Amino acid sequence: MKTPIRILLVEDDSSDAILIERELRKGGLQYESWRVQNREQFVQALNQQRPDIILSDHGLPAFDGLTALAIAKEKVPDVPFIFVTGSLGEEIAIKTLKSGATDYVLKHALRNLVPAVRRALDQATERAHRKEAERQLSRSQARKTAILDAALDAIITIDHEGKIQEWNRAAEVTFGYTREQAIGKELAELIIPPELRALQRQALIAYVSGRQATVAGHRYESRAMRADGSEFPAEIALARIPLEGLPMFTGFVRDITERKRHEQHICELNADLERRVRERTAQLEEANKELEAFSYSVSHDLRAPIRHIEGFVQVLERVAAPSLTPEHREILRMMAQSARHMDRLIEGLLAFSRMSRTEMVFTAVDPAVLVQEARHELESQFQGRDIEWVIAPLPMLRGDPITLRQVFVNLLSNALKYTSTRARARIEVGAEEREHETMFFVRDNGVGFEPQYREKLFGVFQRLHPASQFQGTGIGLAIVRRIIARHGGRTWAEAERDKGASFYFTIPKEPHSAAVHA
Repeated sequence: MKTPIRILLVEDDSSDAILIERELRKGGLQYESWRVQNREQFVQALNQQRPDIILSDHGLPAFDGLTALAIAKEKVPDVPFIFVTGSLGEEIAIKTLKSGATDYVLKHALRNLVPAVRRALDQATERAHRKEAERQLSRSQARKTAILDAALDAIITIDHEGKIQEWNRAAEVTFGYTREQAIGKELAELIIPPELRALQRQALIAYVSGRQATVAGHRYESRAMRADGSEFPAEIALARIPLEGLPMFTGFVRDITERKRHEQHICELNADLERRVRERTAQLEEANKELEAFSYSVSHDLRAPIRHIEGFVQVLERVAAPSLTPEHREILRMMAQSARHMDRLIEGLLAFSRMSRTEMVFTAVDPAVLVQEARHELESQFQGRDIEWVIAPLPMLRGDPITLRQVFVNLLSNALKYTSTRARARIEVGAEEREHETMFFVRDNGVGFEPQYREKLFGVFQRLHPASQFQGTGIGLAIVRRIIARHGGRTWAEAERDKGASFYFTIPKEPHSAAVHA
């Protein structure tokens, strides 16, 4: 249902009021009206309810129409005001229109009233729409200005001729020109260094003609110039504004002086780091050469006298056999045994040294196969023994198969050795999946060790039991720790005396590339 038009009628003649309302109904208007006859009633009516239109006689006994018009323009300036009067001279008519009246209708020509009312209401609606659009535009402009002024980067808009149309607060700070100084100026002349201006103008022509496209996010680095003539490195993001006709462009400019300074500092640090790496590499290469020479010396120069000792012991046993007493033979046996032990120690030391330099190739590895191969290699150590093997399913891993095989050989050999005093040995191999790594363990029911010495086990030549009880060099677990470290994993042990021992190691599911150099 259409809302009735609210009409405020200023008329002291009841007969004229009836004729006016009849003409309104005759014209098909849906309305509701109320009539006032003096100033007090008029002001009270305006205060109580805002009308859609005011129809007023021009001449009232104590209240003329121009006064009513002035009051209405003060209180309800957007409400149309039409004079409906008996006679209105040309001079008075012009005065009323200049004072703000929307229209006037003579009482002897009331047929013109409804068209005048409709026209006035349409014009009022159009004015209201236009004012609302202006308010929206003003708010939008205010928001845009607030956003631009809050931006940390200089934001500059130019037209197709390269003239500045927008210049935010950050641009004022960055370049030293106020908005008033910048608007309307050619961008190239204002902030582009002289030697780059021709290129900037050529690029603008290409952008405008469409030969070179620009999109939001198009970034590049250049140089810019401040009002005082100083230059600085700038990062520029250029965007084409899609408008009908000739395009406009918005540039986001950032002073990257500090960033360039940091980049230069980082370059200098990288250069210094590369120099240090080269020096360190040269030192390592020299150290490796010395280590190779040491290994050669250990392998040949130190082992040769040991071989000589063993040989001389054999010669003495053969040549002086008739004159050797039992005590002499025991001394010779101990000499030969010590020489062989020293040879094994040297061999273990060489193996440990080689393990640090062995090149590793990472690939998919099946630990179950490695355990099987290790058991096969150690078969001679457990023939004739009562051993319960408990091998759980082992998950696949990624590592170097050759060195990992040595890990299982050393750990299983260790378990076989320290369960040799048990009537029935039990050796268990298992694994546990974790988020970033897989943990493996080798557990036995052997003689164990005191818990406070667990870390001592993984040192070179470290032993917790006398050699007369369990033979060995004390190198095996040190090699295990070195191999696992090169895989990026960890090693540890848990045990109690006479209650067996458990040896653990982890392998990362995604080994770091640097792990192989550990």
